[in-house]
Amino acid sequence: MNIARAEDAWNVPPSATMLLESLRGMGYSPGSAVADIIDNSIAAGAENIHVNFHWNGEDSWIAILDDGHGMSPDMLCQGMKLGCTPVSMERGASDLGRFGLGLKMASLSQCRRLTVASVRNQEYCCLRWDLDLLALAGDQWLLLRGAAPGSEARLDAVRHQPEGTLVLWEKLDRMFSVDDQQAFLDVIDEVEDHLALTFNCYIS
Repeated sequence: MNIARAEDAWNVPPSATMLLESLRGMGYSPGSAVADIIDNSIAAGAENIHVNFHWNGEDSWIAILDDGHGMSPDMLCQGMKLGCTPVSMERGASDLGRFGLGLKMASLSQCRRLTVASVRNQEYCCLRWDLDLLALAGDQWLLLRGAAPGSEARLDAVRHQPEGTLVLWEKLDRMFSVDDQQAFLDVIDEVEDHLALTFNCYIS
């Protein structure tokens, strides 16, 4: 197959902001989004997974912490890319992913800031997507290093583990009204019910 000459083709990369905003509507519920993250933890060999909901109005957050194998800086950077895994790639029996989109799309369907911190071989790394900052960056796909200012302590739990990963959701604009604590509690109930149904074999 001949590749078109440069003068015969346009390079048309998608707008980072517009693509990510449109992909947020892929149909995840809070329960199915959390379940997608837990799938990744199981694939990473985690024996313990903790889901922490913290209410603080518009600064509420959710953290999903596991004690799996963790990721090196290069692995985390690759994992935070959209479409990071070829469909044809061989996978382990516990790996339920296919297109390399689950972590990002499940998370960003519920929040505007996704931070992932991981420890592997006692090496800590942390990257984040922030849709509000991305909107200010034109069409650049800016993956940020480290936690957002003021959020560092929310990642402490994984720092104290020999291995593992913590997925932090902030700016939870899709999950509940920021001034409605009862709605936040209802989301917790919905997630708990979904996880009980989805992971019954692991829980029992």
